[in-house]
Amino acid sequence: MNIPLAERLFIKDRILERKMVIGEVEVIATEKREKEKRKQMEDKRIKNKMVKTDAAHAQSMELLELNTMSSSLYTDTDVITLYLISIIKLFRFPYLSNGM
Repeated sequence: MNIPLAERLFIKDRILERKMVIGEVEVIATEKREKEKRKQMEDKRIKNKMVKTDAAHAQSMELLELNTMSSSLYTDTDVITLYLISIIKLFRFPYLSNGM
């Protein structure tokens, strides 16, 4: 099958990557860019959430240590119970973990 030169050049041009678009939006490239941007924002949100929960957990552990140091009346089972309660509060109600 013999394809005319003008049509071959047209088909070849359509296959290659576009360098510039005038007067319209490149839909596929725009969707890819937006998808990448959404993924980056989601990763950023997850990272911030992890930092907050880690900070809250560290704060609850510090409070637990202070409570155990300040009071010698606690037994080992009381310390373990307080620790478990702080972990449960942290994972069940992360927004309440600041005040313990």
